Amino acid sequence: MPMSDNSQNPINRSAAPPSFAHLRRLTDDTGLLEHALGRIPRRREGYTTDDNARALWTVTEWLSFGEEVVNSDTRDELNRLADIYMAFMLWTQNDDGWWFNNFAYDRTLEPEEISHDCQGRSIWSCADAWIRLEGPQRETARCIVERSLPTLHRIDSLRGQAFAMAACAHLLEAERHGKIKLPDDVRSELKHHLVRLEILINGAFIHFSDEKWRWFEPAMTYSNGVLPWAMLRTYRYTERPETLKAGLESLSFLLEIMTADEGWLRPIGNEGWCNSEAVSRWDQQPLEMFKLALALEEAALAIEHSEQSLSAHLVGSALGKVGIDFRGEARHPNQHSAKLGHSSHRSGSSAYFRTIRNSCQAWYYGDNDLQVPVADPKDGSCCDGLSQHGPNINCGAEATISYLMTEALCSKR
Repeated sequence: MPMSDNSQNPINRSAAPPSFAHLRRLTDDTGLLEHALGRIPRRREGYTTDDNARALWTVTEWLSFGEEVVNSDTRDELNRLADIYMAFMLWTQNDDGWWFNNFAYDRTLEPEEISHDCQGRSIWSCADAWIRLEGPQRETARCIVERSLPTLHRIDSLRGQAFAMAACAHLLEAERHGKIKLPDDVRSELKHHLVRLEILINGAFIHFSDEKWRWFEPAMTYSNGVLPWAMLRTYRYTERPETLKAGLESLSFLLEIMTADEGWLRPIGNEGWCNSEAVSRWDQQPLEMFKLALALEEAALAIEHSEQSLSAHLVGSALGKVGIDFRGEARHPNQHSAKLGHSSHRSGSSAYFRTIRNSCQAWYYGDNDLQVPVADPKDGSCCDGLSQHGPNINCGAEATISYLMTEALCSKR
């Protein structure tokens, strides 16, 4: 257990997928419960659509693997969980396409304002399910996504917009490859919003960036990796050079901020976040490692896409501007003596980004500031955070999903 007396010894990660026992433990017939005391669900604190959208994405991700990774029994289990999370998403979506987010254990809606982040995250999760799940599940996801489309123009949080933009690109690319069929009006609406959001988020990057600060906002707060991830995911469909440039530059800057002088990765702490003057060290959240791994995997895919489309000069140009050269080592200030800078792969290659991606996985197993594991593959649980005093013993939904998603991303080759 991450909180045991033996926690000073990092867990030896096996090649097998982690258990989904804790995800099951947190899930009842309504959906995924938000919090836990230790590893026991705290039912009094109810459910969020945010967490159930994340959970749907997680089981979809693991179901995308073949039998050599996910055996038939585990696949059946994940499909049962997908049914529960899909039903939650269907239940909590209003007739106008907006999702309610917070629900008590008795299934009553708690007082709240609309969450634009939740809206974007929910659209992405259901779009991904439409594309990658099978049979009745994907048809339900399709209906949910189509109902949500009128809300796209009203999402006004940057992370919500990033998720929505990525979802538009994801759906349009899936049709391009024959995975789904979009009605003409849906295709037209997705293209309209993709162009609008791509211009908007590129504009945010240009507006806030200077020589020392290469980011979309004046501060880095939570779930930071979702912004470069969304840009790189969108680039793979639109192939706009400015989107690739913003995605790679912002990812390089984020990686610089999240690399400790000692060489391991360090999430930006939520005690004070990060601005041009200071970076908060504690409390570190597993969510940040998941979103960094997500962005790094997407960078690898963007580079592979560029090479396949004979536009590798775009990647080389963008990487050169942010201090990474195909021919040399990364030039991040924190990496000159760091383990992350000693990869045998070419800097800027897809293998290079995946090597750093795997360092996100290592953080969960003890390659962190305290050299203690925060995740337990035996039941798939993960501590809610890492403070200067040690791991938080509670293993709630967000942390557990972040760990399971990072494992899935690092299982890709």
